[in-house]
Amino acid sequence: MTTDSPAVVVDKFGGSVLRRPEDIAAAVDVVARQRAAGLRPVVVVSAFEGVTDTILGAARVLLPDGGSWLREPNQAAESGLARETDRALATGEALSASLFALGLQARGIPARSFTGAEAGIRTAAAHLGAEVRRVLSRPLRGATSEGIVPVVAGFQGIGTHGELTTLGRGGTDLSAVVLAVALRAVRCELFKDVGGVLEADPHVVPGARFLPTVDALQLELLAELGAEVVHPVAVRRARRGRLNLVVRAMDDDAPQTVVRPSSRDGDGFLMLAVDRKDRMARISLVGPARLMPEVLPLPAHGEGAFDEGGMRVVWAEVPLASAESAARAVHATFMSRA
Repeated sequence: MTTDSPAVVVDKFGGSVLRRPEDIAAAVDVVARQRAAGLRPVVVVSAFEGVTDTILGAARVLLPDGGSWLREPNQAAESGLARETDRALATGEALSASLFALGLQARGIPARSFTGAEAGIRTAAAHLGAEVRRVLSRPLRGATSEGIVPVVAGFQGIGTHGELTTLGRGGTDLSAVVLAVALRAVRCELFKDVGGVLEADPHVVPGARFLPTVDALQLELLAELGAEVVHPVAVRRARRGRLNLVVRAMDDDAPQTVVRPSSRDGDGFLMLAVDRKDRMARISLVGPARLMPEVLPLPAHGEGAFDEGGMRVVWAEVPLASAESAARAVHATFMSRA
């Protein structure tokens, strides 16, 4: 891309903002504003909210033992059951991509839908959580250079065995990030129903605040510890590719969070994750090491801490029934200060 070429921006619209076909109209408005501002948008979409769960539910009725093995990622390439499940799951994103392209064309904006394979996403030879190995960016570069808005079905690619693969839960975040890195986009915008990133799950901690900026490593650790904010591998790929990542709502005036590729000494926020298991929950506090406590003041069944890249994680395990009260107690003690 030459220095005077319009800059590429990758927009990911998740199922939480695409609840109904009517919601595509609002997303199309976002893309239209970006084009009017001189950008070249590339759109990546999830299935409509609930569609993937519906497909999985149908598959479980047909699969042996209710498809309990579906919870295990990276299924063998030779598994016929996993192959067909992947192909069924991928239809949700393909539907969203086609409808989104129709919505853009109806507004007079040239657009074309792409499967993950057509967009150049190449994965390992595995199913149900395949690793992205490389991205061949030529198809999307060609489309954007012709003034076409590519609309890519997220969550999917093609394996080295030549078969369709899916990337696992939250994989559309990963699709958007790897495409943005390959296209050298000026930024990747992840559109969420709650807008930007909060310091804790607002359903658990009602007083959780929006964060204007957050360190990529901190967000990655938080996701690995159970917070369903952004796919942890997507954040890792963005950090390593030094990609400008933004988490936001579709309303331009709503709060949004800029994810910094590298940390900055001297500033930062504490963030809280709650990971629920069968009978226990792990409460984890993540933040710059200099701001962190040594232990969490909870009656815990287990506890620990570790440091990584200037960040510290302090965790405690509590009974599942007391997870929310424990999370609120940690927030009130360490995070509610002005």
